[in-house]
Amino acid sequence: MAARKASMNHKNQIFEQARQLMRMQGYHRTSIADIAQGCGLSKASIYHHISEKKDLVGVAMKTVQAFFKENCFELIYDNQLPTNKKIDLLFTTLGQYLDEHHGGCLVHNLVHELADSQPEFKELFQDYFALWLDAITHILQKSHTPEAARSLAEDTVAQLGGAIMLDRLYNTNRYVERVKTVLLAKAMEKETAPAIA
Repeated sequence: MAARKASMNHKNQIFEQARQLMRMQGYHRTSIADIAQGCGLSKASIYHHISEKKDLVGVAMKTVQAFFKENCFELIYDNQLPTNKKIDLLFTTLGQYLDEHHGGCLVHNLVHELADSQPEFKELFQDYFALWLDAITHILQKSHTPEAARSLAEDTVAQLGGAIMLDRLYNTNRYVERVKTVLLAKAMEKETAPAIA
């Protein structure tokens, strides 16, 4: 039992170290030796938990997806939650994720580095952004047609990617806040529009 617990602790430590290194220095510049050194383990210990380095990207993406699913995406589909609260939840969770992880957004960093050079990861990245697109589309469908809601969701996700980058560059949160403000206005457009007599 103690051996199993130690193995699980090592596994969690390995994956956390890999995520942090990939966030800070990229996938290509992160070696198994770097991860092993950061964990105080041997390279053989790392390979006990993964078959190849590429596995680390899959685990990292699943971890990030799980964080957002548990903390906001599942709640966004609760019809009892008002639209403004859903948007607050989405951006609060994003802020929490970015604040807790020095080095920016792991997903954005990996997409920039790997989308062209390692096309086998594209589907993983697309699955992650599909969660964002679906959640924001759901929020906007209350005040827009399904087609318009999807188009606005795509615009929002694209703007959010740029806003995250600019916030990191200028050490602020104003760009992401602007995206939130625009999304809130779009989501409330027809909800607050006066009825036509």
